[in-house]
Amino acid sequence: MSFFGRNQTDSFTRGMFSPDPLSRLQYEKAHGVKENLAGQQALKSLMLAVLENGLACFQSYFFQPSATNENLSQEAEEWISSEEEDVFSFNNVCETLGLDPKKIRKGLHQWKAKQMRLPLKERKPLVTNKGKSQIKRRKAA
Repeated sequence: MSFFGRNQTDSFTRGMFSPDPLSRLQYEKAHGVKENLAGQQALKSLMLAVLENGLACFQSYFFQPSATNENLSQEAEEWISSEEEDVFSFNNVCETLGLDPKKIRKGLHQWKAKQMRLPLKERKPLVTNKGKSQIKRRKAA
C-alpha cells in the first residue's frame, strides 16, 4: 500500500512536474530582452512596410488611373479611415511606429483633395515606390 492515496499521488506528480511561472519570468527577464528587442524591431519593420504599401496603394489611382488602381486606392482609403484596433489596423500600425494616426489621416485626406484638383502631370506622390527598387538593389548586391 502506498504512503499517498491515488489522488494525493496524482496531485503531487502534477505539482512536481508542472512549469514554475516564477522561473519562466526570471528566465525571460535575464535572457528574453535580446529576443524581445529583435522581435519588436522586426514587427516595426513589418508595420512600416505595411504602412508604406498602404500609402502607395492609396495614391496609385491618382498617378495611373485604372480600374485595378481605383480598387487598390479605395481599399487603402477604407483601411486608413477605419477605427479598428486589430494588430495591423492603420491606428495600431501608426501608434506602434510612434505616429499620430489622426494627424496622418487628416494629412492624407488633404493630400487627396489637392491631387484631385491638379492635372495628372502636376501630381506628386507621397511614397515613390512599393519597395520594388529596394528588392532590386538587394538582388544586385
